[in-house]
Amino acid sequence: MEQALILSNDFNFILINFRPIKFKIKNYRKIFKIEKNTYEDKVTILYLYYPSFKILKNNYFSKVIEKKAFRVLHQYCKKDKIEIDLIHAQSIFDAAFWALSYHEEYKTPYLLTEHNQFTLRNVSKQKIKKIDAVLKKSKFNLVVSDDLVRQFATNYFFGDFINVGNAVDEKIFNNCNRTKSEYFEIITVGAYAPIKNQIKTLRALQIIDNLNYQKIKFTWIGINAWGTDCMEEVNNLVRSFQFKNIQIELVERASKEQIVAALQKSDVFVFTSLCETFGVSPLEALFTGLPVITTQSGGVNEFITKENGIIVPVKDFKAIAENILKILNKELQFDHESISKNAISGFGVKAFREKMIPIYNKSIAS
Repeated sequence: MEQALILSNDFNFILINFRPIKFKIKNYRKIFKIEKNTYEDKVTILYLYYPSFKILKNNYFSKVIEKKAFRVLHQYCKKDKIEIDLIHAQSIFDAAFWALSYHEEYKTPYLLTEHNQFTLRNVSKQKIKKIDAVLKKSKFNLVVSDDLVRQFATNYFFGDFINVGNAVDEKIFNNCNRTKSEYFEIITVGAYAPIKNQIKTLRALQIIDNLNYQKIKFTWIGINAWGTDCMEEVNNLVRSFQFKNIQIELVERASKEQIVAALQKSDVFVFTSLCETFGVSPLEALFTGLPVITTQSGGVNEFITKENGIIVPVKDFKAIAENILKILNKELQFDHESISKNAISGFGVKAFREKMIPIYNKSIAS
């Protein structure tokens, strides 16, 4: 959504969300209907509901449902005088499959950006075969990091990929209102999940807590950001460490503005993920001028340098603690303004537009 907003002055965007619903009487009126919404008066969102069956999952019935959904969408666009010049699928599973099928039905060109971890676990053989067609017929195959190129190659997909990185809006995330707290503030932003491995952050904090430093605070924002209520589990986990000196603040969810305010008063951002295709939250921290201590988790390696942070081995909570202490004791110092400026230069609105506009224009023209 954020990327569509960034490019909304250059192109008209319609976000199409195909939503499966169970085939039940109470859902009957919704099936093959479209609901319309508008995001910030710039991006149109269409929700197209299609029936999902537990029993009828073979290819024939899937194709029938797919074709019906496409006819509904095509008629809706025709009625509203909307002409689709290009489809941009934001992931292979399953946006790119929809894009490929629509292309085969109506000859509309498409391109793909993969943001997510590329794994074939629990993926049907039928879908795996279809990935070849998706990649071959796409105008461009984009990824957010070179790490994703390696993930595709590991699964024997050796196509041409363009690394476009990611984008953050510097009008929101910036270093303009940095403040200083009375505490040394450590922060992380991210949903509680095994792949994020936040327990290693807590173990690093335990090392620091045992050194009896005063006025240290740790803030964890976005624990429930992925829609699952994990607060009780996280509270129990934090209590099990029995912190005596470090103050802990746990935040279920927060707005962008609240996240920015928290980042701007912090001293260091900690990120202990096991695997990242990119790592948007540490990049947002850099936009606010905040140095980042991160594990060597993939995509994040491509924008963390000695000028803006520290990279440590995956699961090495002792190295996390050691580098937090170096910043606390001013053995490591960073230039907030320089961190922010360089991050914006590489991944801000202007940089993203310069990458994407030519790709869109070439895709539409060819």
